[in-house]
Amino acid sequence: MKKILVPFDFSALSMSALRFAIELAEAAHGQVTALHVVNMTPVFLESLDPNGYPVGAASILSELSREATEHFARVRGELKTSMEPGFRVEQGLLHQIVIKTIHETEADLVVMGTNGTNGIAEVMMGSNTEKVVRTAPVPVISIHRGQRISQIRNIVFPTTIDLNQHRFIWQIRALQSFFGAHLHLLYVKTPDVKDTDKTLTGLLGDLALYYNLSEYSVHVTHASTEEKGVLKFAARMPGSMIAMATHGYTGLTHLVLGSVAENVINHTHEAVWTCKLSEHV
Repeated sequence: MKKILVPFDFSALSMSALRFAIELAEAAHGQVTALHVVNMTPVFLESLDPNGYPVGAASILSELSREATEHFARVRGELKTSMEPGFRVEQGLLHQIVIKTIHETEADLVVMGTNGTNGIAEVMMGSNTEKVVRTAPVPVISIHRGQRISQIRNIVFPTTIDLNQHRFIWQIRALQSFFGAHLHLLYVKTPDVKDTDKTLTGLLGDLALYYNLSEYSVHVTHASTEEKGVLKFAARMPGSMIAMATHGYTGLTHLVLGSVAENVINHTHEAVWTCKLSEHV
């Protein structure tokens, strides 16, 4: 958490994400960069210019950048913190620019505010946060409301009985250590799982010993889907953080298989830490 990137659109949600990121950076002696993305695509589409860019597009972008920079200078004054977050303005599609900026700034964490999505928009488009979660090469923390890092004393870790996730578990342990939190290993027992609760509880305990976890407890909850089980358990523990892997599926594969992590982000009120499993196994 030394270099934290915060997509920032001046909304209340992005302000919450920025404050959370600054708290993280202060605790980790890191730095924060706020990223404001200007999407001029609708303007380009309305233009009759065969190149897709209206006359004066560069000057429009320059003016928008100047206004955003001035606005952020006022935001800095409202933060009441000794940390001076950086600020940059880019043009393009938000999730693509976030990935590009991660590489350019060597960010090791993204903190985003999200409202989640529902209904047909969730199926066809998804939220910007969901797209970043699915494609980011670094962990992402999704914030749904104002939350202080001091409030996080429990980390809910939904898991399978998998002894081949060393690098991912290392990330979970580092997250737990940073927050000084109690770790809750959670197995969601769906109708197709035949093992008894006692067997699953024993396997979770063995998993914790195998990975040398500490300050943990194990839980088995019943639900029709993994997503519902995670949401039900987390709802009983307000102020916690949910830590999950995401598979990074895209295109048709994503529509067919989906992602439990992305669905949880869209429907929970808790902070959610996610890391792409393909990068951390």
